Amino acid sequence: MVARNKNSRNGLHRKSMNKKLSILSIFLLFIFACSFASTPPTPTATPIPPSQTPLIPTPVPPTATLAPTQTPTGTVALDFVALLCNAKWMNGARHLTACPDPNADHSGGYAVVIDPASEGLTAGTPVLLTIPAWSGGAALFLRYPTLKVHAGDHFRATLRCSGPLNPQCAVQFALEYYDAKGNYHSPFLQWNYDPSMPDIQVDADLTALVGQSVDFVLALRPNNNTPQQDAAVWIAPVIYRQNP
Repeated sequence: MVARNKNSRNGLHRKSMNKKLSILSIFLLFIFACSFASTPPTPTATPIPPSQTPLIPTPVPPTATLAPTQTPTGTVALDFVALLCNAKWMNGARHLTACPDPNADHSGGYAVVIDPASEGLTAGTPVLLTIPAWSGGAALFLRYPTLKVHAGDHFRATLRCSGPLNPQCAVQFALEYYDAKGNYHSPFLQWNYDPSMPDIQVDADLTALVGQSVDFVLALRPNNNTPQQDAAVWIAPVIYRQNP
């Protein structure tokens, strides 16, 4: 009788222990689940491969217009910034796609309209950033639609390198042209620049071309061995036509 009571107590004790263990297990599982749910996953970054393309500011879409723009004292007969995407792009070795995707390969040369604020200029100032080819044909040529030159026409622009991109920039800016027979005229007007120089203020008389229909070309050539670093800026480049 005593043995049966002892066995009965042992059985009850085991059941009680099993019940406590079950409750403890459920409690621990609950704590673990809450802890897991409240801990956010560690974010992972997708590595970005290094690029050989130089740093380029955010592009601003050019506003194309073939019609002359009136000013109080004259007319902008050709706006090189507004017509960037109408130009034919070349680098001395091959033709390029005009106004390519900003993420495309720019090693063949590149031009883009940029925010004037990036150059410390007032809002609304047209600014063209150009970089010559560094993978074959170390230059950049932008051939614009045909224009008949009138008496009093001038090429106007401010030229310099983009300081924020590379202080080692050394380039030759040039205005060149194709005549009506397709002959290319170079040199025509040229300006060499390096960062030790002040901005080049250009107001060039085009009297030599009066009466001719020509395709003007903005040309950029490196004057160093690192053309991919030659970020050259044309500020408000236009063919300006004075009122008679």
